[in-house]
Amino acid sequence: MRRHRPALTPIDAVPESRLAVDPVEPKQKLKLPEALLSPRQREILAMLYDREMDVSEIGKALGIDPQTVRSAHHKAMVKLRAHFKAKEK
Repeated sequence: MRRHRPALTPIDAVPESRLAVDPVEPKQKLKLPEALLSPRQREILAMLYDREMDVSEIGKALGIDPQTVRSAHHKAMVKLRAHFKAKEK
């Protein structure tokens, strides 16, 4: 019985509509404490998530290296995770 498995359909043969996931909108906008993030981190998060800008676009707009944008994003996310994890307890 184990050897007789049903044939799998290749992913390319599956209609895209069966693979699509409906977007989920948040019920309310997240409010962050003022002192949690630096102004640059706030701006970078807004550009990434609200304005849906690319890292290189943000770097050009702010006059900084794209790696600096990635680093600031990472540090902001670490702070946010720590903040909200502490709130869960």
